[in-house]
Amino acid sequence: MILSAILDYVKKTGRVEEKQLLKHFHLRAEGLSPMMTVLLKRGKIQKTINNRGEKLHPEIYYSCLKKQQIPILTVV
Repeated sequence: MILSAILDYVKKTGRVEEKQLLKHFHLRAEGLSPMMTVLLKRGKIQKTINNRGEKLHPEIYYSCLKKQQIPILTVV
């Protein structure tokens, strides 16, 4: 299943940028977002958003959690 493939990829890489996931799995953001939401709600991954100012788009990273935890969203 694609959810387990995405989770395995995030575990293998440690920390992965959303752009890299889109390219690796040949998805659009609209297709990836609901799957990542499921993994976030299950406490399997963590999402980090790096706001780089007003003129640049934010960078979004996903990383794997060692233990299942309450869902975390970090905005930098």
